[in-house]
Amino acid sequence: MTDLLRALKVRDIILFNIVAIVGIRWISIAASTGPSSISLWILALVLFFIPQAVAVIYLNKKHPVEGGVYEWAKIEFGDFHGFVAGWCYWANNLVYYPSLLISVAAIAAFIIPGASGLAADKPFIAIVSLAILWVAIILNVVGVRIGKWVQNVGAIGTFGPILIIAVLAGIIVHLGRSETHFTFINILPTKFDYGTISFWSSMCFALAGLELAAVMSGEIVDAERTIQKATYVSGVAIVVVYLVGTISLLVGMAPKDVNLVTGLVQSIHVLEMKTGLSYLSNLSAFLITLAGIGGAGAWLAGSARILFVTGIDNYFPKSFGQIHRKWKTPHVALIFQGMIATLFLLMSFIGATMEQAYLVLVDATIIVYFIPYIYIFLAAVRIFKREAVSEKRGAVTFRIIASAVGGITTVVAIILTLLPPEAGGNPFLFIAKTLGGSLAFVVVGVIIFWNAKRKNKGHRKPESGVQSPVPGLRT
Repeated sequence: MTDLLRALKVRDIILFNIVAIVGIRWISIAASTGPSSISLWILALVLFFIPQAVAVIYLNKKHPVEGGVYEWAKIEFGDFHGFVAGWCYWANNLVYYPSLLISVAAIAAFIIPGASGLAADKPFIAIVSLAILWVAIILNVVGVRIGKWVQNVGAIGTFGPILIIAVLAGIIVHLGRSETHFTFINILPTKFDYGTISFWSSMCFALAGLELAAVMSGEIVDAERTIQKATYVSGVAIVVVYLVGTISLLVGMAPKDVNLVTGLVQSIHVLEMKTGLSYLSNLSAFLITLAGIGGAGAWLAGSARILFVTGIDNYFPKSFGQIHRKWKTPHVALIFQGMIATLFLLMSFIGATMEQAYLVLVDATIIVYFIPYIYIFLAAVRIFKREAVSEKRGAVTFRIIASAVGGITTVVAIILTLLPPEAGGNPFLFIAKTLGGSLAFVVVGVIIFWNAKRKNKGHRKPESGVQSPVPGLRT
């Protein structure tokens, strides 16, 4: 079997984490909630992001193998749980891609002056979304050395609009023309209604993704140390981007006027008009589109590795476990991922308005995506308990508490996602769509697992922990 290529270094993983986790649309969603989003960001940081970092760093130290969460759950809890974790991680991306690509395509309409009306044009959104999807797939298929630049350039595109809006916001504040005034009182939540608690669960989702790079551990140089260093640096950068972006957006626009998808570009446009500048919103739209391509590339690359390792384990066709002789990438898994993503993207436009499709997809994504996180935090607690006898008591206690808090937060976020909107439709239909759709994905995964086990019965498989011919992968 041809080996995977280890070509990802610390810089690449830092940028990979940033472009995978930072979603410009989350800044718009946060700003629409008002100044109280600042304290809610901090709460999500303490209760979810830090525990996530602790769990991922130490799980990767213990099991630095290709497949990440799939392998972690399989090694710690057995084949069934490993497959469920991996399946949910892969399946959630089927609904995540449309929500990501739709928002990026809408923002791309602002690149050309006077063409912002295309942001609500379904044919335009569909064409641009599909173009971004397949550009990201092709560049990842032709090799990690090339594919990583999709993510690297995308990360640079993430910082550009944040820097632009921060500078513009600073000028407006200096001129005393801010749309929002921040005080210690108004940055605290004044009530815990549906909007507040639903938004907080979305914030946790916005901070998720540190485990994605670990799925590609077999292609990372010194994965154990690289992921640890990259997590520290990228973690700080991600928090700064979200906080600075949210505050700056609120300087330019009142919360009630923020569009959930294109809010950041709109705010930059308002700010540039107030300062007498031009074309900064168009430049920002271009940079955000680059970031979107990078984000799509990161999630495509990572989730395709789940198909790759499950193909090796015979849960999916063996062809998914193939590595291209020249490019040394799981090309079959990547291309199949693109085909399925295309199908779901087109389905997302059927029978719903743009915003309805966007919100339903986001809610369904959160539930399915957080199931693997339950496994991540449980596996981390299990490892820390085993190592309690050999590690410093205080350090181990902190890690156990952090992982437990992260697990509880994950369960709470899932429950909050099920709460129907205060207005805008039948609440029972909302729950049926969100919960029913999520459960359907899980049930399909369980059926696939047991069907594969039945077919593979009688065929001896290597024991968990045995080294695979693919470096960084255990079977």
